[in-house]
Amino acid sequence: MTTSSLHDLKTLSIASLQDTFSTRYHSKDFSFARSEYLCVRIQIIALLFALLTPLWAVMDHLALPEDTLNTLLFLRVMMFIGLVAILLISRFKRSNRSSLLLSAALFILPALFYGAVLFYLPKDGHYSLVGYSFIPYLLTATLGIFPFTLIESLGIGLCLLVLQFCSGFVDGSVFSPRALQDLWLLAALLVIAMTTNHFQLGLLLRLYRQATHDPLTGLLNRTALTRHIEHHTPQELTPPVAVMLLDLDHFKQINDQHGHSVGDQVLKRFALLLKKESRQQDVICRYGGEEFLLLSGPCTVEAAMTHAERIRETCHQLCLTNLEGESVSLTVSIGISMLRHGEHLNDAIQRADQRLYQAKRAGRNCIMAGTAI
Repeated sequence: MTTSSLHDLKTLSIASLQDTFSTRYHSKDFSFARSEYLCVRIQIIALLFALLTPLWAVMDHLALPEDTLNTLLFLRVMMFIGLVAILLISRFKRSNRSSLLLSAALFILPALFYGAVLFYLPKDGHYSLVGYSFIPYLLTATLGIFPFTLIESLGIGLCLLVLQFCSGFVDGSVFSPRALQDLWLLAALLVIAMTTNHFQLGLLLRLYRQATHDPLTGLLNRTALTRHIEHHTPQELTPPVAVMLLDLDHFKQINDQHGHSVGDQVLKRFALLLKKESRQQDVICRYGGEEFLLLSGPCTVEAAMTHAERIRETCHQLCLTNLEGESVSLTVSIGISMLRHGEHLNDAIQRADQRLYQAKRAGRNCIMAGTAI
C-alpha cells in the first residue's frame, strides 16, 4: 500500500470517527432522517419489551416469596404502561429531540424497574435478583440496535454500569470476584455495543450521503433540496432568505471544445468556490447540469447582491486549463429573489429562475435581481 493510500485511509478513518462520535457534523436533514430511523427501532424494542414484561410473573411465582408479588406486579404494570406510552408517542412524534428522548426513556424505564426491584426484594441473599440480574446485560446489548453516536451510547452504558455496581450492595458482594467479573463482562458488552453503533451510524451516513449528495461536486442534489424544503418550510426557511440560481455560461461549449473530463473539473472547482464563498448555514445544491441553487439567510437584499457579485467576480478570475494546458474561461450568470412572508420556497425559486433567464438575455456574466425581488 502506497503512502498516499495510507494517508487517505487515515483521513477517512478520522472523518468516520468524527461523524459517529457526536452529532456536531450532522446536517439537520440527516438528523431528521436518523430520528425516523430511531423511531422505527423504538417501536420494535418497546413492543418486544412490553410483550416480555408479563413473562416475568412466571419467574416471580416460582422463585419469590408471596409477600413481594403484589409490589412486583405493580412495578411490572407501571413499566408495561410506560412502554406502551413510548410506543404510541413514537408513532406520532418524529422530531430529532423527541426521538432521542424516547430512546433514552426506553432504556431508563427498565433500568428504573430494575432499581425498584433491587430495593423491594428481600435482602437475605436468597431471593435477591432472581430472574432480574440479566436486565443490565439485556439493555447494554440492546444499545447496539440503535444508530446512537458514541457519546450517546457511552452515556447510557455508564449509567448501566453504575446500576450494576449498585446491585452488588444488595447481596453484599460489591467487591467480590464474582461482582467484579460481572462488571467486566458488562463493560465488554458496552464496548461491543459502541463498536456496533459506530459501524451502523457510519453506514447510515454513507447511504444518506449517496442518496442526497451529487457524487461529482459533493453538493446536495435536487432530491435532498426537496426534502429540505419539506422539513424546513415555513418554520426555519422564513424571510429574510435570499434565493440564488447560478448557471455557468456556455458550459456546453466547454464540454464540446475541451472534453467532458475538463467540464467535470469545472463543475468541481465552481462547487468549491460556492462552498468557500458561503456561510456554514447556507444551503448549496446542484440544481441540474451546470445550474446551482444557493439559499442564504438571514440575508438582506443588499447583502445578497454583494454575495452574488463576489461569487461572479471570483468565478471570472478562476485559473482553469484543459489537458493541453490551454486556458479555459468561465463566467456565471445569477438570478436572485427574496423569499416573501407566507410564500412557499418553490415560488421564490421560480422568480429567481426568471431573473436568471433575464441575465442570460442581457449578455451573461451578470446578476439580475429585479426591482421587486
